[in-house]
Parts: sequence; C-alpha cells; structure tokens
Amino acid sequence: MDKFLSTGEGLKRFLKSGNSRFLTTLCLTALMTIGGLKQLKANTVNSGAGISRPKEAAGQALDAVQGLIHRLLPGKERNFELVWLDKGAINGLDSFYLGSKGKKVVIKGSSQLALAKALNTYLEQFCHTRISWYAADSIWLPEELPVVNKPVSQTCRFEKRFFLNYCTFGYTTLWWQWKDWERLIDWMALSGINMPLAITGQEYIWQKVWEQFGMTAGQTRAFFTGPEHLPWQRMGNLDRWQGPLPQEYIDGQFELQKRILKRERAFGMTPILPAFAGHVPYDLKKLYPDIKISNLGSYDTGPENDAYFLDPMDSLFISIQKAYLSLQNQLLGTDHYYGADPFNEMTPPSLEPDYLANVSRTIYKGMQDVDTAAVWVQMGWTFYYQRKDWTNPRLEAMIKAVPQGKMLLLDYFCERTEVWKLTDGYFNAPYIWCYLGNFGGNTQMAAPLQKVAKLLPVTEADPNRRHMIGLGSTLEGFGVNEFMYEWLFDYGWNPAVSDAKNWIKDYADSRVGHKDPVLESAWEKLLAIIYNDQVSGVGLGNIVQSQPMLKGHGYYSGLSNYDYNQMATILPVFLMADSVSKKKPGYLRDLAVLEKQVLVNLAVSFRDTIAKAYYAKDSVSFNRYTHLFLGLCDDLDQVTGTQSELLLGKWIQDARAFGTTPDQKNYYEKCARILITTWGGETKNIVEYAAKDWNGLISSYYKKRWQLYFDFLRKTLATGAAPDQQAFDTQRQHFDWNWVNTHAPKQEFMVEPLSNPLEICEKVYRKWALYLN
Repeated sequence: MDKFLSTGEGLKRFLKSGNSRFLTTLCLTALMTIGGLKQLKANTVNSGAGISRPKEAAGQALDAVQGLIHRLLPGKERNFELVWLDKGAINGLDSFYLGSKGKKVVIKGSSQLALAKALNTYLEQFCHTRISWYAADSIWLPEELPVVNKPVSQTCRFEKRFFLNYCTFGYTTLWWQWKDWERLIDWMALSGINMPLAITGQEYIWQKVWEQFGMTAGQTRAFFTGPEHLPWQRMGNLDRWQGPLPQEYIDGQFELQKRILKRERAFGMTPILPAFAGHVPYDLKKLYPDIKISNLGSYDTGPENDAYFLDPMDSLFISIQKAYLSLQNQLLGTDHYYGADPFNEMTPPSLEPDYLANVSRTIYKGMQDVDTAAVWVQMGWTFYYQRKDWTNPRLEAMIKAVPQGKMLLLDYFCERTEVWKLTDGYFNAPYIWCYLGNFGGNTQMAAPLQKVAKLLPVTEADPNRRHMIGLGSTLEGFGVNEFMYEWLFDYGWNPAVSDAKNWIKDYADSRVGHKDPVLESAWEKLLAIIYNDQVSGVGLGNIVQSQPMLKGHGYYSGLSNYDYNQMATILPVFLMADSVSKKKPGYLRDLAVLEKQVLVNLAVSFRDTIAKAYYAKDSVSFNRYTHLFLGLCDDLDQVTGTQSELLLGKWIQDARAFGTTPDQKNYYEKCARILITTWGGETKNIVEYAAKDWNGLISSYYKKRWQLYFDFLRKTLATGAAPDQQAFDTQRQHFDWNWVNTHAPKQEFMVEPLSNPLEICEKVYRKWALYLN
C-alpha cells in the first residue's frame, strides 16, 4: 500500500476507485505522511527567509502568512519554515502538513489559509495556547517553542468555509478600528475561513449611486440610518432611524473596507460583497413618479422609518443593480460572490411563485450583466424563520429562476432546523451548512457542541445532502462561547473532533498551557450540562437583564433550561485548578465567565423568593432578598469588570472615538447605548434583544431598573395585591430612554479591566457560596 500510494499513477488509480470524500482524504493523508511530499520538492524554491515558494507563484504569495506570524508571534518568525504545496497534486483540496526539522517547525500547505490553519494546529496541539478573535486579548506562548514530535497532516473536506452575519457588523464590530479587524482576519485565517461576509462601508458607494439617480448627498445621508442600525437597513428592514448618517462615518468606513478586503484577499479569501436586492429610498419616488414600490415596514421603529422595495419588473431595477456593482467593482474589485436578500424577515409584495421567480431572475440578471462570473449568495434565515410562507413551490421557483450553481444558499440555523432536509437539498442548488449560535451578542453560556458534533457527521454521510459545499457560522454577535466556533472550523479539517469529549479536554489544556486534570474534568462536566443541546435561541438572557417583574422574564430574556444547581457545583472545581493554570489569561477569562453565569442563575431564585415574600406580605423577607439581589448585581459588575470583552466603558469609548466634537461624540454614544438596550424608541418592543452581562451596564442600567421596581412594589407590599405591571412598565420605559440619552461625561465607566481577576472571583465566590448549595 505504501509503495502504491507513493507514486502519482497509484494515487490517480486509487482516487478513481471511488468518489467518496473519505477515500480522497485517506489517500491524501497517506500521500503526505508516507513520502509523497518528496515529489513536490522540485516545485519549490527557498526564499532565503524561512519560506519555500513555488517557482510559478508570485513573490508575495506567502507574505500574508509571514506577516501573520510576525503580528501574533513577534520575534518567532525564523522558528518556522513555510513550504508551498502544489494544490493540483492533492486533488484541489486545501491540505497541510506539520512537522519539525531540528528545532525548526516545518509547515507545508496548499494555500495561505492551509498554512495558517497548520500554524493554528501547532499552537493549539503543541504549544497548548489559543489565539482569541479580540485584539485586546493577550497571547501566551511557552518560552521555548516545542518541536513537533508527531507529524500532523489534514485536508479540508469543505470547499467553502463561511463566516459572519449582517448583524455581526452591529452587535460586535460596530465600533471597530483597523487593529480590531486585523486580529479578526488573522483569527479567520487561523481557522481556515475562506468566505467572509464583507459589507463594511457600502454606504459610500450607495451615496454615489443614488446621486447618479438624482438624489443629493444630504438626501442620501437622511435615508441612511445611524451607524448602529446599518446592518438592518442593508437587509432592507428599515430606513432613517437615528440618522442622518454623518459623512465622516461614511468616508471612514469605506477606507476601512479597502484595508479589510486587501488583507482578506492577501490570505486567499473570497469576500462576499453586497449587491442590490430592491431596497430603495422613498425619495426616489419623487424623482421617478411612475415607479412601483412597496412598503415593507420598519421593525417597529415608526412609519417614518418604513423601508421600500422596488418592483423588479421596473426598468429602473436593473439599472440600479448595474450602477452599484459597476462602481463597487471599480472601487473595490470583486471576487464574484455577491450577497443580496430581497425579503429578509419581510413579507414579499406577492408570494406567487411566478412573481418570486421574476424577482430572482431580475436580481441575478443585473449581477450577470456586470460580472459574467457572478454568484448570488443568499441567506436562508427567512426560509427558516418564515417557513410557513416560504413553501417549497415558492422557494423552488425563486431558486430555479437562477442558472444552476449561480445561487449559493446559506442554511442559516442548522443547529435548530436543517432547511436543506425540508427542501430536497435546496432543490439541488449549492448550499453551506451553518451554525448560528448567538443572537444579539448575548453573553449566556450556551452552545450545543454535542448536538452539532452529531448533526454534522450525519449530514456529511447523508446521500441526499445534494450540493452541500461548505460549512460556516452565521453568528449575530460574538458573545462568550468562542470555543464553539473554533470547534466548528476544526471539524472542517479533522472529523475526529466529532468526539466532543476528547476535544473539550484538549481545549481545556490549551486554555492554560499544560495538562490540568482538574480543569479537564470541569470542562467535561460543563459539556454534559450546558454544552449538550443548549441552542442559543432568540433573546437568550437572564433575570438580571430582564424587564423587572415578579413572574416570567420578558419576551427577549428567555432563560437557559439546564440544571442551575449542577452548574454551580463546577465553579468550586474551577477554583481548584493548579497554580500554573491560575496565571494564564485563558483560565482567568473562563473563570470570570463561569462565575458570572452562576451568579445570574442564582438571581432567578432570589427573584422568585422576593415574589413569594411580596404576595405573603412578608416585608422582612422581601427587604432581605431585594437587598441580596441588588448586592448580587454589584458583585456581577465586579466580576465582569475583570474582562475587556465585558466592559460597557470600552464600547462607549470606542463609539465616542468616532466623533471629533462633543456633539458628534454624544451622537455616537447614543447610537452605542440604544443598540444594546431599547433598540427602538422609548415605547417600542425590541427591548433587551441584545442584552449583555457587561460591567457598567449591570450597575447603571439593569440594577437600577430592579431597584425602581422594588421601590414600586413597596407601595403595595402591605396588601400583597397584584402589582400594576403596566404602570411600572411605563416608568421603566422612561428610565430606559433617559439612560439611552445619558452621556459619558456625566457617568464614567471602566475602559480597562480590573487587574486582579482571581482575587475578585475567589472573594465573590466565598460571599455567595452558601446560597449556591
């Protein structure tokens, strides 16, 4: 067998023996580990700087990977030798080999991303360290880089690896500058992601396009929402809310987009750029009175913010599409993938299959007229969310109106519902299996690792899966469960990680730089309790974040359904980690997040005890437990204050940095506050959708709302009557809106994390341990 695989002819014959991807992967792995790499030696030359390059490749082909090493591991560049593998020799699949030559780590890959993924594998498996997607997070490395004592080779089984969601550009990256994007792109490269959504700065192009059709710059700025709601305007859900959009923001985001695209393309990624899906300014009607437009609503922000959809049969439709794509391609170039979602969470003007087919046909024709290689990428969220409307005949008509292979669907929320199974594999169109995992950037510990680890292998093995050409994530925000996304993209290269129990133990070691049996045991318990089937649903929150009430928890503060008492028993185990582990930033972050979750879970029992005391007219118990509840909020604020990712002050500081005058800074701060609290206006309904356990947000917002409620209840405590919840909600809404309109000069928040997280977590645990038993 070894001899057979070591020859090119043998490889070809073996591949022809079956079309299974498993056979391909097995064969390629054997080729790389048995000696087939020797055949590739003649195709590489040494650059003299630790890099071997293919003779035919451009000199800058591997500069991106070298730059990655320099940024993340400064001073360690010469510890690595990078070798480019001819992709054709390994059947066109991204593959890498990881080994050592003396003290030097040898990384061989078929692409920049394969090399980056190999580097990440080395860091995780041999250095026991992980690199976060946050620029503020430090990187721990052993003093001496270890050798690769057992070579590793992997082949990615998925052509496409998708990442991001329109909403992520609001709930997470809204205030990011280049340093933040640079780290995220590095993280994506380390994860082997090759298809990121890239929608930053498109308003610059749209402004120029709308001017071509007769609108003024002022009119276009008034059409745009504030920066915090641009993701939803881009999806056609609303207009104008919190606008006009400042011109300096429009210009600055366009410059940022150019840097983002340049770096993503340097890694060999194919970014998905936006296209026209039919959403137009209402002012266009004044310039073209005969055009037919339909009102699609405004996400409950008021009729003045309603969005409008242009009938695809109107001759203006294709003209706008061509104008936008022509200018975008001229200014930003293209990778031939375009995102367009005409009816995201909206009811189309007609649900007749013929109408939907015409919409589809027209959108794609406009793309194709500008770019003959265009592929339309469409979210599958609406086909899950409004499945009742999107029957198979309607969806099939929309998909089949586009040439075969020219519409790529994102199966958006597969951990909940695999729509491909309901639609015969999207009627034979290519699609990507996606894990969503987070709504609104919520910060609850919840990720269905064990469930997804079962779903994906079953999908891969299903003969009816049709054209599943990739996997990806459509997360709305980053939240606190980063490991789940690391696992997902690991799975694309290594099917063995479907053994979630083994993977989680390796993950535990990589958080602290060495093997710590105590933490391995703790993570294994977490896996069984909360990382089993905890699908992160819409508005997954906690009692502290919820609208104050004695029963229930509000629409957007759904509670996790795992056993809170069992989870609380894991916290003291975490605190028993060894002294080496306790010095690592990964451990300190995980400890703070776990303790935060245990405390917000405890708040449920406090609230329920307060309710019993109220109805029993027991003022002693009522006062005791309301005091405990508010004290718990104070300690939650302290624990979250130890982590940079959980600081309201940083979110506000980053927002204010976009302004140059006090008025501008205050404007951006209001945008930052509104998105994570009321979302809409004072009396609207999307409150708490993006709730977060953040230092500063807990003390100034959540705690004070509960304090108001407890004071409100005291007025009728002696009677034990049902409180007038509607009257309080009006008071609470007024408080919420006043908070949104408060500015940092009047109320300062921490912008740097507290320096003693272990001491704080141990002290807080000792204080509440009695109530956790």
